[in-house]
Formats: sequence, C-alpha cells, structure tokens
Amino acid sequence: MKTVVQRGWRNASSLIVLNKRYGDLTRAPVNYDILLQTRPSTGAFPNGVVFPGGVTEPADDSEQWLKLFKSFGYSDEDFATFYSTGTPTTLFQPNPILRHIALRITAIRETFEEVGLLLCSRDFKSNRNSFYASVLDVDTKFWQKEISKNPEQLLNLCKEYNCYPDIWSLFYWSQWMTPCNFRRRFDTAFFVTTLQHRPEKLKCSSEVTKVQWDNPTDIFKKNIQLELELHPPQAYEILRLAHIPDIDDLTKFGAKRNKHNIDVIYPIDIIAKDGTILVYPGDDLYPSSLDYYNDAINCEDKTVLQLREETSVIHRLEKLHAEKKSMLIFKNYKQNNHINMGDKLLEFYYNETNKV
Repeated sequence: MKTVVQRGWRNASSLIVLNKRYGDLTRAPVNYDILLQTRPSTGAFPNGVVFPGGVTEPADDSEQWLKLFKSFGYSDEDFATFYSTGTPTTLFQPNPILRHIALRITAIRETFEEVGLLLCSRDFKSNRNSFYASVLDVDTKFWQKEISKNPEQLLNLCKEYNCYPDIWSLFYWSQWMTPCNFRRRFDTAFFVTTLQHRPEKLKCSSEVTKVQWDNPTDIFKKNIQLELELHPPQAYEILRLAHIPDIDDLTKFGAKRNKHNIDVIYPIDIIAKDGTILVYPGDDLYPSSLDYYNDAINCEDKTVLQLREETSVIHRLEKLHAEKKSMLIFKNYKQNNHINMGDKLLEFYYNETNKV
C-alpha cells in the first residue's frame, strides 16, 4: 500500500452516457449512441476522444450530500445499495459506501463542467419509476463557471433548483488503474448512465474541443481511419457495451449488476522483442502479485506473437513497434460478474506516445 501512495494514483470518475436512438435503426447494430468528447492538445489525454470525467474533489465527499438526499426520501438503506462486500472502490477510503456516493457525484459534476449536461432530479424517492437518468435545465454558462472555480457550488446549485445529483441512475461499470509508468496516474471508476432523449444543446468548457454522439461501429470505423483517437480503456468499454445492442436491456443489466464485484483492471507492461503488451487480470502472463511500483516484465527474447501463441487465456493489448494500430485480444477469458465477450480481436489506433 505504501508504494501505491508514493506513486500518486488520484481517485477519479468517468461517465459513459448513452442516448436512446429513435427513427432509422438500420445504420448500426445498436439502438443507442455514446457521448464522446475530444480533449485539447495540452493536459490529460491530449487530442484523445474520451468519456466525460475527472478527479474527485473534497466537496464530493461532503456529508451535506447525505442530508440533501435524505430530504428527498432516501435512507441509509438506499445508500447501501451501491456497495456489497468485496466490490472494488478505491485504495484509500475506509468507508466504501461513502466512496461510491462521492465517485458518482464526481462523475455528474465533471460531466456538467465539461459538456454542460446536468444529471439531476427533483423526484422524491417514492415518485421514481425508471432507471433512466434525469436531465435538468439550468443557467449552464453561469453554473459551469461557478462549479469549475469551486466544486462546492454544485451543492448550492442543487439547493437553488431544489434538486439532487441523480446518482441512482449511474451504474458502476468498471474500474481502471493507470499503469505506473505513466506521468499521471488515476484510479478511475467508470459508470454508465442512459438517457431516453438526447439533450438539445451541450455547452463545452475549455477542457473540451469537441462533443459528439456516435455508435460503437462508427466510432471504431472513424478510429481506424484516423479521424479520432481512442485510449485503451475507452476502446475496451465501447467494445464491451456493443455486446448489448438494446439500450433498455443494457439499462436493466446495469441496474442488476450495479453493486457486484468486478475485477479492477490494472495493466502490466510486458516488453517483447518487437513490441509491447499490456496484460490485464486473468491473462496467463498476468503476475500473481503486484507491487504497483516497478512492475514491467522483460520478455525481450520473444516476439509479441510468440508470447501470444504460448498462452491459453489471453486478456491483453498488443502493440508492435512497426505498426500504428494496437490489438485488443480476448481468448478463453471469462469476465467476473460482467459481459463475457468471447474470443475477439479488435484493432484500433492508439498513439502510445501520448502517455498522460
């Protein structure tokens, strides 16, 4: 644990927003689009296409949130639904239930700050009848500026508009830890939320250069054509989402498995003769113990293909030095309380030099 603290992983949240698509449903195998934003050339994930999100602030942990939720009829039993024993949360929080609440507030706050989408509700618990998220219209320009300067202002927004962050519409989807050889490291909880109608207008902050809605098929097509760049977690999660083509089924699945234990994905570097490999938990090459400090594995006497052919269970990302594309590969790997994707190989473009 000491080495993890020394390496400086920061707690963060990322929100995958899905919008139900109506009308022509023949252009894609799924009936929803995913909200993506493009980062500027400076800062975290330069030029990358990512989901909204950011680091957790002390204001997200405020006990005032519990009082606000209780004023709308929620109880300690409702908070407890976010967590069951053994569910990953964060490396540094002694109270996992409060941590899950804070991570959801982070995701909602950051999504509003970055793209102007406010997932808040005015409904009392007794009036809720859907797992779909509520979207609230406010003076976006004013409150984006205020909350960006001071995250505590989100609570003031909720008091002024008599609402609360719609944390019960966020489904705990996955958890990723940035490899320790990156300059900036995050312990990030990924959540999924679904919308029945696309917001008419989004307002980007200076942290975002472009916002788009797109389906998984077109996202990967544009990536291969070098129209957009995906980082490994985004490519992985978009591929996983695509295995449930109907947004209603996906919403029900997310709500059902919301508090189940899942594997934290902490990639380990393997250095091969002709490239590099990021192995994920469950892969035959994944180490049995981790020190979170200097965990790269040297296999420079073998090629990437040799290392693939020598293993039975494969859960990894391969990158050849001579290729621009990376390959995300699954073989004989079974997800823990999640969507099993079967045997699969996905090629996508990822600029490995843009390590944040």
